[in-house]
Amino acid sequence: MLEVVLNIYSGRPNPQWTLNDTQETLFFAQLKNITQTTLTKPSGVVPKLGYRGFRVSRPVHSPQGPLSLLVQDQIVDFGQNDPNRLADNRELEVWLLDTAPTNVNLPPKVRSALINEINQAPINMASYLNARASGSNCPQCVAADAPLYNPGLWNVPNVQPYNNCYNYANDQITNTFAQPGRAHGVVPANIDCNDYQAAATADGLAIAAGFANPLAAGEGWYVALVVWPGVDFHWYRQDENGCWSHKPGSTPVTNLDNAGNLIADPAQCNMGNYAFCCYMTTNQNVVIQ
Repeated sequence: MLEVVLNIYSGRPNPQWTLNDTQETLFFAQLKNITQTTLTKPSGVVPKLGYRGFRVSRPVHSPQGPLSLLVQDQIVDFGQNDPNRLADNRELEVWLLDTAPTNVNLPPKVRSALINEINQAPINMASYLNARASGSNCPQCVAADAPLYNPGLWNVPNVQPYNNCYNYANDQITNTFAQPGRAHGVVPANIDCNDYQAAATADGLAIAAGFANPLAAGEGWYVALVVWPGVDFHWYRQDENGCWSHKPGSTPVTNLDNAGNLIADPAQCNMGNYAFCCYMTTNQNVVIQ
């Protein structure tokens, strides 16, 4: 059976479910109706917060063999070694959403936001990727321990799916999809700024008024917390070059915001449904799980 993952959360695990035999047959029938075309979009998801497409895959041990593809903005992406396909409508995305069982982690608020986004015009990938030329003035980084921007370390099959924004902000690959506070028995009661700031503090992070105060070697680097109230949390980190980067959930690391701009200040960037909470500092001694 085909496994479906809806890429929409960053800090929390994404909704996922399995298509039954009838749904699988219908899914492949719809794929055949999508015309193959040449796309400027590179393989993989659009690097942004919020809806990033459906990942449809078949377990490696399946008798039919492995399958992995992305359905996003009615772009069916089979990966770098196979041609992408593009449709002139977004019916396959709507159909996949309708197959989600009622018991998956997909509240009405999230479903409504997703339907609203699907009903919008597809992303113009050429414009999106070219937009990075604007807003490219990185501030000075004053944290001696700030990590290098090295997405290649994270965007690999044995790391990317198992580490989220909190792993990335703290520069720790744990393969546990780390949650603020979990390593110290703190479970946020609400998905809001106060509870997630408190959970991160339990892990060893510290609140900061901004990111202009110099941090000497051993004092760590700056990170920032944002939340989609009641739905999800997300973290950014400042890199050695002064700009900020992030890892939206199980999807790739990026240094762009939702508008395709480099991030000079997470409090001012385009983050979709998320709202800025606070700056914090982290360091190599912080323990996360």
